[in-house]
Amino acid sequence: MAACVQKDDLLSDEEWLVSRARLCIKSDPCGAKSWMITARSLFPQHFTIQFEAYSLEKIGRNVKEAAKLLEEMFLTFPNETRLWTEIQSILEALQSESSNSFLTEIFAALTTPTQCQMLISLSNKMTDILEQCRLLLLAMRKFTSLVNEHGLKLVGTLQKAEWDANMKSPVNCYRKLLVCDVLPLVLQKKKKFELPTSQFHNWLQLAVEFYVMYITQPPIVPANSPLTPDILSPAKLSRRASISGLLDKECQIPDPWENLQKLVIQIGHHLGWDIDKLFFNQTRDIQCQQILSLHHRSQQVKTSNNTKQVLFTTVVVFLESLYSYVSSVDPDSFIGSLSSSEPLVLVEGFKFESTERPSLSKKLKSVIAPPILSPPCVPKSKTVTQCFTTAFKCYELLYSTAELQREFQVLCKAWKLETWTWMSHFQTDMLLFQGAYNEAVEHLHSFSSTMKDKMKIRSNLQMACCYHCLGNYPKVCELVLDTISGLQDSNPSNITDQSQINVPEGCSRHLVLTLCKESQIFPYCIKLLVASLKEKIFSGKCDDMALGHMIILLQYDWPKHTDLFHQVMQKIKAQGSLTYNFFFNYVINIDILEELALLKSIEGGKVSLDILPTSTKIIAQQRTVTRGVNKGVKEDFKMTIEKQVKRCEENVYQLVHNFLTEEKPLLIESLTK
Repeated sequence: MAACVQKDDLLSDEEWLVSRARLCIKSDPCGAKSWMITARSLFPQHFTIQFEAYSLEKIGRNVKEAAKLLEEMFLTFPNETRLWTEIQSILEALQSESSNSFLTEIFAALTTPTQCQMLISLSNKMTDILEQCRLLLLAMRKFTSLVNEHGLKLVGTLQKAEWDANMKSPVNCYRKLLVCDVLPLVLQKKKKFELPTSQFHNWLQLAVEFYVMYITQPPIVPANSPLTPDILSPAKLSRRASISGLLDKECQIPDPWENLQKLVIQIGHHLGWDIDKLFFNQTRDIQCQQILSLHHRSQQVKTSNNTKQVLFTTVVVFLESLYSYVSSVDPDSFIGSLSSSEPLVLVEGFKFESTERPSLSKKLKSVIAPPILSPPCVPKSKTVTQCFTTAFKCYELLYSTAELQREFQVLCKAWKLETWTWMSHFQTDMLLFQGAYNEAVEHLHSFSSTMKDKMKIRSNLQMACCYHCLGNYPKVCELVLDTISGLQDSNPSNITDQSQINVPEGCSRHLVLTLCKESQIFPYCIKLLVASLKEKIFSGKCDDMALGHMIILLQYDWPKHTDLFHQVMQKIKAQGSLTYNFFFNYVINIDILEELALLKSIEGGKVSLDILPTSTKIIAQQRTVTRGVNKGVKEDFKMTIEKQVKRCEENVYQLVHNFLTEEKPLLIESLTK
């Protein structure tokens, strides 16, 4: 008893009651509770006792009792630091959405007015602007009645915070909360705000910039994370990203394009725009039709608001289509080296029935849109092509009037569009689509130093294609041969011509969208060389070297271009001779051998063929007798033909590949003359 008396002297009455309760917590929970009931009754205005009672209920996991005590303390002791620390812990648990957290259960058991006031009060006490905005956003989400009072204030706070922080990238914590969380919440109210239209336009500008920059970031994959389709697919709805200042879950935006489109619809509603709620759910063709219709109406009734509607709806459709297209053309633009998808390349198509290369006048460039065709091996080729043509139409519309062009350029300057390097592929393809070959070559050269691996091959192919259309055949040959030498997969079994494309009747020009892989690249390279040689052969500058090269190359896709082969034969027959001593090194096709043998006969025109590995003139000079010289040469020719027939089963790909590799200087020289 004396010990107890001594303890009483050291502790105040309140502290002594608390200590008695603590001693009983483990051994006698009911006794501990009794001590606290007594203490609370004796000292109802003492915070330490009230908080200890609350802590005791937490230990006992009594949700209702703990919530009741917390609410009483919130109302009675609004200035206690320990209380606000506890409330902050509860709200942090709430923000983390941890369904198993006991603290969130306590918050849920509070009365609705207390929950609301607790969130508002704590946000007001926060010195960290980001935390303050987070709590206010949480409050508005839980209590939508707060949106009218605090919504626009929060919008202004976030915009000012981003400005004051001088953020280098639009993908930052303040912008994310603004465009992804706060604006959709504020704008969902049907009541229209008394704000200048410029404010809404500014929100749209900020939102489009954020979403595009966010979407085009390479996603961050945590170490040891499985490479799921969510991460690997460039068009997947969920993307991993990192935004400084935000939790990992706050950085992830499900379907960012849909979020942006919904925001455009919401802002359009407040601006009185004539835009259907399902506009962005329509097919791309219908979207283009509706935008053109909207543009036509805006030209009839010219107002700033109408122009802005055309501008922003077109820009969003343009950027979304552009992103989808570039995702297919160059998957590594957005998902790094994780992609297993093959890039795509857009090149000029060739019709060998015609003797003219693609050529467009300035007038026709703006009128005729060449079809874009694809081989069956290209996945979702129609969708990819439609993405390109939609982006192109939108781009044309944005430059169709001085007013739209000026407004779009203002956006481009604000967004620093020149830094969006992923747009370079579209710009190249657009120039090629328009037939602006000189501009395309210039653009390709400006980015050539940054290209790597397959994208370098893509760039070379497109450059070679443009040079062909410009008539610079030596440059075509040089680029094509460099491309072939850079192909990694040289397994003949993997080289198959999948480029069979049905060109519509009456189509004077078409483009081809194909895979940037060897099975497609090699056949196209052959087509480029054949087309270039054809231009020379039938342009009046023909020589035997070009004819011989052409015959060798036509073996690759035999008998696809037999008509062109017969034209070459007629050319040889017309000139009466052919000198090409590499012929039997590389020609093994039986049909071609038979045609050449026929040319040498009386029935074929008795054409003089100097095509043996050793020139017939040299052979004749080496003969020691004069009679029977021609007979000896004929025997040599016949024996060589028979020998070549035995080689007809050799791999044509490997043979042509060897020819292009070993005779590269001769090929370039023949096209230079």
